Amino acid sequence: MNTLEELFVVWQDPKSSKYFPVGNLKHVSDGNEEYYEFTYIKGALKAKQYTFEPFLAFPKLEETYRSKELFTFFTNRILPHSREEYNEFVESLELSPDSASEIDILARSGGRRATDSIELFAPPNINRTPNRKTSLLRYFFLAHGLRHMKDCAQKLVDTLKSGDQLFIMHDCQNPADSEALVLRTQDYCCIGFLPRYLLTDCWKLIRSKKDKDIRVTIEKLNPPPAPIQQRVLCRLEAPCLEGFKPCTSEEYEPINKNGL
Repeated sequence: MNTLEELFVVWQDPKSSKYFPVGNLKHVSDGNEEYYEFTYIKGALKAKQYTFEPFLAFPKLEETYRSKELFTFFTNRILPHSREEYNEFVESLELSPDSASEIDILARSGGRRATDSIELFAPPNINRTPNRKTSLLRYFFLAHGLRHMKDCAQKLVDTLKSGDQLFIMHDCQNPADSEALVLRTQDYCCIGFLPRYLLTDCWKLIRSKKDKDIRVTIEKLNPPPAPIQQRVLCRLEAPCLEGFKPCTSEEYEPINKNGL
C-alpha cells in the first residue's frame, strides 16, 4: 500500500479566528487500485469545543470515507478545466496546467473559497541532498492576512518580485494568537502572516535555535486581478532536525484508528 499524495484540511473558527487541523485527505495506491480517502483527525475534537461541525459531505467523525474519484467537496475548490482562466490560475501557483494533479492544485491554492473557513495544505517535502549534512524541509504556502493590512502594505507587495527573501518576526501581542509569526521585507515592512497551521512546526525550529536557518522566499507574485489571498506564494525552507517529523503532533492523529 502506498500513499501517493496527502493533504490536511484546516478549519478556522469564525468567532475566535483560531485555526484547527480537522481532516486528512489521501490519494492512495493499493496494488492495481487507486482511490481517495478522507478521515477526521483529533484536531476536529478540539475544534468542536468552538463552533466546528462535521462537513455535510462527511457527517461522521469516526468514519473512513473512500471514493474512486476525488470527493466533490474538494473538486468544488478547484477551478474547472473548462474555465477560460484555468491555465492562468494554475500557472499563478507555479504549476504546469499540463501536469498538475488535483492534489497539487489544492495544496498550492489552499482550496480557499470566500464562502467558508476551510483551507488545505500539504505536509512539507523532505529533500535529501548529497551536499547537506541534514535533510531540508520545504513548505509552500500563500501568505495570510494581506487583505487585513493597510493599503501601503498592499501597494508594497506590487514592488516585490519572485526570489525576494522574506523574514519571520514574532507578533507576541497579536490578540488572536500570541504565537503569530509575521512576514516582513528586508526593510521591516509587514506584508502578511505565516499560516497558522505552520506555526507548530516552525516554532519547534525556532526554539531549537535553528531560526537563523529558516529561509522564506517569494516563489511567485500574482498581481491583480488575482484575488488578494493568492497574491504572494511563498516557499519556506529549513533544516530538518534529527528525529523531527512534521505534522505528527496529537492533533494530526486520526480519530478512527482503523483508518490508514
